[in-house]
Amino acid sequence: MSEPRGIRHDFATAYSEDYVGVAPEEFVRSPTADGQGVRVAGTCPRCLGGTATEYRYGTPGTGTKGLLDRLRAVRRAPAPQEQDSALLREVHFCECGYAHGGLPADAPFVGCGASWRLSGLSEDGATG
Repeated sequence: MSEPRGIRHDFATAYSEDYVGVAPEEFVRSPTADGQGVRVAGTCPRCLGGTATEYRYGTPGTGTKGLLDRLRAVRRAPAPQEQDSALLREVHFCECGYAHGGLPADAPFVGCGASWRLSGLSEDGATG
């Protein structure tokens, strides 16, 4: 992922699984390339690396009836307000892609180990 303008990734930050609170900057919400989920991107508040995570929409067979309902459930993107509400409750993790020093071999994400909640979201780079 390319670095946001004016931000410099701190590659010297050692890996540590730390909750750092609420991210001070807004993240950007956009549809995934295949339209089957949402991508949240921004700057890790700990290592300042560009980070992005994709979340998939509902999975067939989870509370819908019949094949057509399941297909509609998979293809329907929740309204932006629904997405934002869920994403603001979620704990996000650094996925900057850099193996910071001390990264365990079984780490679920390649990054600095930080986790946080979002302070806000904008859509496709628009400020909001």
